[in-house]
Amino acid sequence: ASAQSAVHAVEIAAGAVQAANAAASAASVPEGSASAVEGDAREPGWAAALRKSSVRTGHPVLDAAIKHAAANPELTIYKLKNTAYKFSFMLVPISLPFLWLMFFWRRGIAMYDHAVFVLYSLSFMSLLFIVLALLGAAHWSAAIPWLGGLAPPLHMAAQLRETYRLGVFSTLWRTFALLLVAGIVFALFLLFIVVVTMG
Repeated sequence: ASAQSAVHAVEIAAGAVQAANAAASAASVPEGSASAVEGDAREPGWAAALRKSSVRTGHPVLDAAIKHAAANPELTIYKLKNTAYKFSFMLVPISLPFLWLMFFWRRGIAMYDHAVFVLYSLSFMSLLFIVLALLGAAHWSAAIPWLGGLAPPLHMAAQLRETYRLGVFSTLWRTFALLLVAGIVFALFLLFIVVVTMG
């Protein structure tokens, strides 16, 4: 329930940040000008409603944090990026219990093996994001969805098979499970970053 409340608070904060950006851009243009009228017409209804109403999530601490984030969205985004950079190592301990659950009945596999597996996976994903960024800068955007969609599961399958000496069936079901785990771990990491930044 607290995780759902935090996710709801993040959604409200994102809306508040967008509303604050729209209000700031509208305030920088004189009221009588045509661009100000166009800016008001482009503003979504929910953004105007959020700007006029007070944020109430049911948690006073979250309400205060959201109001503070909406007051200075650029600073909030900078803090989120900085916190994510500093605490990126938290992806390893968050991932380890999920990986342990996929192998806890097999002997000869220690938590150290899972830690090395996670570090290699994160290194590959970091290199993949660099390649995707370079492809985007080179205007080869057509290759980005294919590479971004196919490379992670193929690498996970090959790494699982070679690291843990698995058969075909064991590799396939663990690859699908690992893709699901990666999504859960990323969501938990984002929640952790938001809590640390807002706190």
